[in-house]
Amino acid sequence: MNPRMKIQLVPPTEGCRESFLRALREFRHEGLPWWVGGDLEGVEQDFAAFVARKLSDSNRRTETFIPATHLWAVAEEQFVGRISIRHELNDVLRIEGGHIGYDTVPSRRDRGVATEMLRQALPVARTLGLTSVLLTCDDTNAASIRVIERNGGSLRETKAVDANRTLKRYYWITLS
Repeated sequence: MNPRMKIQLVPPTEGCRESFLRALREFRHEGLPWWVGGDLEGVEQDFAAFVARKLSDSNRRTETFIPATHLWAVAEEQFVGRISIRHELNDVLRIEGGHIGYDTVPSRRDRGVATEMLRQALPVARTLGLTSVLLTCDDTNAASIRVIERNGGSLRETKAVDANRTLKRYYWITLS
């Protein structure tokens, strides 16, 4: 990571509106609109409601809803990535997703942003009562493998989720 780029994890905030929307355009251009539901226009029109929804995800809504704490990585007052900590696992998350998922803004990659986000998120996971966390990634995702391993991830298995897809890696990190 650029030593001058100090990253801070913060709850979603309206103060990051412009840099967040720029990031969404980068993600969409890359083909990754999934974490806003693909509704860039709706997020632009009512950013406050989007932020409120992200903040409310930490509260259980239904018996099947998995609460998640969303945090945004900010460097020099700019949104540079996001990380989510799911408070528990269901059957789907045990196969794909795990407890923690993250994304770095494409133009900010290869600077240690994801490694630092995960490092800062692990104590937050501990405060949520988690004693260990599952992280998953594709076997071909060298960057994510490095992020997880640099943060103490222990590879437990690599397996095929589906015959037509890349193998999936399953890492656990024990929170002390």
